[in-house]
Amino acid sequence: MRSYYAHLETTIPFTGTIAPRPVYRSSAIFPVMHSSLSSSRILFMGYWILKRNVREVAAIVTLRNNEGKILARHSFSVTEAKTYRIEVADLLEMCPPATENDFFGSMEIEFFSTQNLVFPFPAVVINYYSPKFSTVVHTAQRIYNDFEDMTKNSQTNVPESGFNIYADNDREPFLGIINGIIPVKNSMLRLQFFNHKQEILERKVDLGEVNPYQTQWIYPARCFELKQFLDHQPGTCKVHFHVNWIFPRLLVGNLHHSIPAVTITHTYYDCSQAETDSDYWKSAHTNFYPSTLMVPACIANHHYTNIYFYPIYSPSSFSIDVELYDDQGLLLATKKNALIISSQEPQFHRIPIRSYYHDFGIPETLNGGVRLIARPIDSTRFPARIKLGLDIGIQGFQTPCNICTNLQPYNPALETKPSSFRWAPILADNDSATIWIMNSAPEIVYQRTATIEITFFREIDSTTLKRNLNLPANGFIVLHIHEDPELRKFFNNQVGWMTVITSNPYTSMYYFAENSSGVVGGDHGF
Repeated sequence: MRSYYAHLETTIPFTGTIAPRPVYRSSAIFPVMHSSLSSSRILFMGYWILKRNVREVAAIVTLRNNEGKILARHSFSVTEAKTYRIEVADLLEMCPPATENDFFGSMEIEFFSTQNLVFPFPAVVINYYSPKFSTVVHTAQRIYNDFEDMTKNSQTNVPESGFNIYADNDREPFLGIINGIIPVKNSMLRLQFFNHKQEILERKVDLGEVNPYQTQWIYPARCFELKQFLDHQPGTCKVHFHVNWIFPRLLVGNLHHSIPAVTITHTYYDCSQAETDSDYWKSAHTNFYPSTLMVPACIANHHYTNIYFYPIYSPSSFSIDVELYDDQGLLLATKKNALIISSQEPQFHRIPIRSYYHDFGIPETLNGGVRLIARPIDSTRFPARIKLGLDIGIQGFQTPCNICTNLQPYNPALETKPSSFRWAPILADNDSATIWIMNSAPEIVYQRTATIEITFFREIDSTTLKRNLNLPANGFIVLHIHEDPELRKFFNNQVGWMTVITSNPYTSMYYFAENSSGVVGGDHGF
């Protein structure tokens, strides 16, 4: 794990004496699966052309089996700012006939350029899908580019956590772990499970020797007594593990056997033992909150929204306030001290937004925006990283998404930024694909309207569709792709992408897909 300050250094212009090492390779590697019932694919757009003016990027896709053996490889050039889609099924057709029908392995995508790509992790997503579900998450693991890349991202070794698990007669969690280019000898997996009663269950799994590029699928409920421990409620997990020469962010999720379906997300740093100065954030200006985030409150049409906080924060005590807004940025209600989080009592917390709608008398036919505000208690140090899980689901179904995202600390450098570039996929091959665009900031009295230019991209050609709008402070807009005749015709039931250029740096995006089976997939934008 590198510090949050070190992360921010990669996002601001260079001002030091030694120039940062340019990035000519950007990559991602995902656990993938394919069967007669479901499959996997990588989605991305040629954003380098728009954002960096990189006119051509070379791409290599490699499919490996669980043992790390290469089965297929494909290369191509990215020369257009359009949608690209790489299907596991297509790569399997390039494999020997003996390749099994039910396939489990990994898919790696690498991008190369003679111009600086800036970030070694590309903006790509993995999409597990079938006619009954569609679930997504962005880049998690990646093979390091070189020794400098590896050392910068391994300043400290910490467990991964920050995701929800289920274990009952129909659902079970899984972990997808890919090793890097160097084998691991005597690998041991240590798991800590947390339930709604704030109890902890610790177990170990002996993985033995792990080969280069080996993919391991771990199903904890098949080994341990998770059904009884979780007691039909969501829980969470900390994963202590070791991999070599690969960024240790994991793709994790839950299987839903009766549908059948999968929901996925990614892990995050367990910072509970991280307490150096760089693990805490500087004091905010008097006109700003220390850290905030606006997320969707999907309530209408029998939806629910739950926000989870995990026992993973740097030693501290802080509170979470909740503000509820309508789409025009009108404040509907405030819940002060909705949560008090203390590292002295590490707990798995939940904020049930639908219950707040009921308590405050807000019509449950309205969707809204939730502004989360974090404040230190008693002048304690304030964590730089406050990770949460955003669950949106349908009442009567227990198959929500579990989006991993972070509160955004007050950063004075953003105040001088005149615009921002955001982008996200659109799962338009799904009957209920939506995109949320939100405008909020850490400013206590936020009044800044966002002027927004939206451009839509598709796969079949480089044709685009543009729209312009103004988004009020703390307001949002929801695009329902199949309820919009122009967008429905443009995408023609195929996946696409969209970009947003805004007049301020605080615009954020979330995208979702839901099915009649009750499965909701989603993630935040880039």
